[in-house]
Amino acid sequence: MDELFVLAGLLGVLGESAGEPSVELVGARGEGGVSSCGYYVVRRGFGAPPGDVHGLDSHTSVVEFEGVSVIVATGALVGRVLATVPGVAARWLGVRLNFRGGVELLEGSGLYYRSEVLGVPFDAGFDLEAARDEVRYHVEGVLAGVWDGGGVLLVDGPVFRVPDVYQSGGGFFRLYLELARARAALLRGAVGVVKRVERSRYLARCAGVGSDDEVAARRLLNNSPGYVGPVVVEWEGLRKYLFYVAVPAPRGVRVFRVEALEEGLAEEAASWLGSLSDASGLPLPLAVADRVARRLNAAAVKLLYAASPVEPTYRGLEVVQEALGEL
Repeated sequence: MDELFVLAGLLGVLGESAGEPSVELVGARGEGGVSSCGYYVVRRGFGAPPGDVHGLDSHTSVVEFEGVSVIVATGALVGRVLATVPGVAARWLGVRLNFRGGVELLEGSGLYYRSEVLGVPFDAGFDLEAARDEVRYHVEGVLAGVWDGGGVLLVDGPVFRVPDVYQSGGGFFRLYLELARARAALLRGAVGVVKRVERSRYLARCAGVGSDDEVAARRLLNNSPGYVGPVVVEWEGLRKYLFYVAVPAPRGVRVFRVEALEEGLAEEAASWLGSLSDASGLPLPLAVADRVARRLNAAAVKLLYAASPVEPTYRGLEVVQEALGEL
């Protein structure tokens, strides 16, 4: 156990070293696109949030059975307008066959088993994570379509995603490009909230500070609540504006990113989001939507397990056990 305390003592020292600029991460999937910032501003504190804020979040699980990966995608829209999936009409159950052929067995089932973008089935030649993303984006798109456009819509995740592994081409370049374009069109008046910013270096490159964006934001804000930005990210004709928000935490601050297709909308949200955060740092409407989406997902996975005539694989059983822990 001694090494545990040694490591704990080193964490502060190692964190200080992370404040220096660093080379790109090696062997990790991050975010792509071309980023730029002619200037950036640092603001301390937050204003009052508006009274009409919606939260939209989804949750996905993959339950593995013999030869089949079942994608369970649930979601919730909370606020003045309420909707859930399952609830409103959406294809929230995806099926990826881990072999070639057999798609004819799924025809007419109402399941999501074929890519709407590429027109090919989810089979052994289709990347599972790409299939999972397509089903999840479909669910989020249905829920965003229920929003009436009033107030502010907060969406968990980016307004469009640029996976660096696919940004320069490859078999799924077209898939992610079309998903990004569709999502950008649908979320034109919405604000994306990205919780995991340690895999991006947009702000770090802009400011020349930190090994990643989370470290950069903390350094620029002196580990105090506030926000910094903008950084512009462009990819294949799409453009979004990013601001980094630091909210109070037991040991300094937690950092998340807000983004929108309009700079003014992104900055306005950054100026008050910190006042709407719960103890984990997440804006309350998203925290509620996340909780509902997770509970719906866990209930669906439990029901799938109970109704299935075959046993999941070991990995599938781990997902089932995790779901049972959510209920």
